[in-house]
Amino acid sequence: MNEIAISVIVPIYNMEKLMRKCLDSILTQTFHNYECLLIDDGSTDGSPAICDEYASQDPRFKAYHKPNGGLSDARNFGLAHAKGEYTIFFDPDDWVDSDCLKDMYAKAVETNADMVMCDIYYNDQYREFYQKQEPSSLNHKEVLKDLVMGKIAGFTVTKLIRNSLYQRYNIKYPDDIYGCEDQYTMCALLMNNIQISYLPKAYYHYMQYRNDTLSRRYDETTFHNNNMIRECFYNLLKDTPYGEYVYMKKTAYIVSHAFMYGYNYYSSKAFKLLFSAYGDVALKMTSDKLMFALYYLSLHGFYRPSRLFFELLYHMKQLLKKLRIVK
Repeated sequence: MNEIAISVIVPIYNMEKLMRKCLDSILTQTFHNYECLLIDDGSTDGSPAICDEYASQDPRFKAYHKPNGGLSDARNFGLAHAKGEYTIFFDPDDWVDSDCLKDMYAKAVETNADMVMCDIYYNDQYREFYQKQEPSSLNHKEVLKDLVMGKIAGFTVTKLIRNSLYQRYNIKYPDDIYGCEDQYTMCALLMNNIQISYLPKAYYHYMQYRNDTLSRRYDETTFHNNNMIRECFYNLLKDTPYGEYVYMKKTAYIVSHAFMYGYNYYSSKAFKLLFSAYGDVALKMTSDKLMFALYYLSLHGFYRPSRLFFELLYHMKQLLKKLRIVK
């Protein structure tokens, strides 16, 4: 048994305005046998100084400063330096309830689990939404199926994981893609016969901060990265019953991501020309009737008006949330 029970790993890049709430929530944990690794991934704002400040105030906090390498590189760096029997990742713009580590570790010890899963809160400036993450079964194959099919999320922030699993199965966060890194790594872990437990309670508050969806960065690199995500997932899962399904799901993701964030990059004509080859799969994988209609119009030459209509609906919903008319 390692002397340290849990390594909490917090990858940080330019989060000076948001990270204190996260770090303070870790300080208030009712479980004390943990270390907190603050991985400053080449931040250019005040984040490095804040990391050093917390490390100087509490010996369980350790600040590491490295050149910018991206989220996966920061997480792998944290795993390489973690000394805990279990690890868990927290994002610096979120926060956790004070009993999180205590309850999850107790469940791990009680069931000799390699992985403990729990529920999650989604928060924005207007509301808090509780989402269950209960798998159909605790068998690793069934949990993998639930993850691929979308019944449970691939977040590592709601999963306490035995540290030795990463070395035993030679698993690292993928450094050749940006996005879906959590889901990919969880799939890789769940392809192995590991002991899983579920704790029917939420502790983690996943913060959804307001942003202007029309201005979010999207370019040719984004498009190629999304195609790479599809290839990575397919190569990982092609020998499982879910290979073809995940290929279609990630194909639909290519279209949906471009629809959401490509407004300042694609004309209606360009969107139709590029994504018409993906269209049949994307429409087949879309169950929401409104989004089906908007994708259909976009794939037939009406992307920009469809996207503007979606933006209007989004801001109307935000207004209704503010007025507490909808959840």
